[in-house]
Amino acid sequence: MKRFVFLTLGMFTVSSSLFMAAGLLPKMSQTIGQPVSITSQCITAFDLAYLFSAPLFSIALANKASKPILQLAFIVFLLGNLIILFSESFVPFLFGWSLTGLGAGIFNPLCVSIAIQSVEQTTKGKVLSLLWGANSAGAVFGVPFGIYLSSRFNWRFSIGFIFVLGIIALIGVSLQQVDKTFPVVSSLRDRLRLLVDKNILSVVGITCLTSIASLGLYSFVAPIQAGAPYSLTVSLFVWGLGGFIGSSLVGFFVDRTKKPRVVMAYILMGLMLTFITLPFTKDLPYLGLISFFMWGAFGWATPTPQQHVLFELSENQSAILPALNSSAIGLGSSLGTAMGGLIIASGFKEINLPFLAAILLVGAIIGQLKLVKIPIKEYCS
Repeated sequence: MKRFVFLTLGMFTVSSSLFMAAGLLPKMSQTIGQPVSITSQCITAFDLAYLFSAPLFSIALANKASKPILQLAFIVFLLGNLIILFSESFVPFLFGWSLTGLGAGIFNPLCVSIAIQSVEQTTKGKVLSLLWGANSAGAVFGVPFGIYLSSRFNWRFSIGFIFVLGIIALIGVSLQQVDKTFPVVSSLRDRLRLLVDKNILSVVGITCLTSIASLGLYSFVAPIQAGAPYSLTVSLFVWGLGGFIGSSLVGFFVDRTKKPRVVMAYILMGLMLTFITLPFTKDLPYLGLISFFMWGAFGWATPTPQQHVLFELSENQSAILPALNSSAIGLGSSLGTAMGGLIIASGFKEINLPFLAAILLVGAIIGQLKLVKIPIKEYCS
């Protein structure tokens, strides 16, 4: 696993950057002179750039060496952070977040592709958990530390922290032996056909719907958590800690049961119940934190089983499938943030947003239960 250390650091850095934004929105809004409902669209910009860059670049860069692409992606990510760091108005601020999303959209799925092609079938769940665990660790450790820097100094110190981490990750990736070429085993037409394959679309559709509910809701964690008997930093830390544990352990259950679709169904049910309880427990000293912990645990556990199912569907498309899964996550987060902003602007109370998220998950659960009933041989045909 040592060969993946700087790949995991890179995913940690990207995660810290995105999820830190939700906690920094009030202070960033003051700097650029826009209300939170407008400033929050920086998350939408990140997610949209992430969404479109992942599948397009995975097709265009097929059969290319991975290390130069990784380096280029992270340079773009770092450039975006530099622009954010020195932004004084909304336009460059939004452009900077778009660049970070572009770089992250290429970097993250390529990390997954490299790792999954470097291990045996029996340990793929473990490796996926390692990478997504690093991603969630960004929320556990990176986000609270960044928010602390913001409260102690200025939000720009938080972005500077991300930039320094990114430089370390870039140097590490450049020095490590992570180069891998993904052979083109099918025509461009066949690879594009994956984008409309009903079986693959059913998986990424559930991923997207789950992301709308979970990550879209997270974009408004600050107003949802307001008035609770614990600070925002504590809430985010507990949420991220749950995410780290959930994403780290889910690979064990996937490898052990060899039933990733069933594992995903249970995760969705747990996440839905968590959202229903969240508004009722928010003001309680300990139960509220348990809800945030379970939200993080179930929410961050979803990418691993979904990615595992996609590899079962088409193992020969290891370059584009992680990109599709990542794009589904990005699209869901973007839609969730945009929808949440519109709903709040209409006068809807933020504390009731978890109920809407739970309703969305009902649809995801129904779709997942239908997939569980389909034999895997038929599902992959």
